[in-house]
Amino acid sequence: MINLEKLDERKTVLETDINMVRERVAESQKKIAEDQALLNALMGAFQQCDAFAKELDNVKTDEDLSVSDVENSSE
Repeated sequence: MINLEKLDERKTVLETDINMVRERVAESQKKIAEDQALLNALMGAFQQCDAFAKELDNVKTDEDLSVSDVENSSE
């Protein structure tokens, strides 16, 4: 039979479970924030690599344009 003591015991168990789940949610939210910051940093590094590659390509193109046909001829 259900009595007040059993209900109080059940509430105590539930309260413990609630606190554990709240802690897990807080840890998960912290991990998500850390992962989002890491993702942003990685995306920035990826974009920087693209910018460097483009800059290197522009330097190579400029060097190619500065070499004249006269300089390359054997005459």
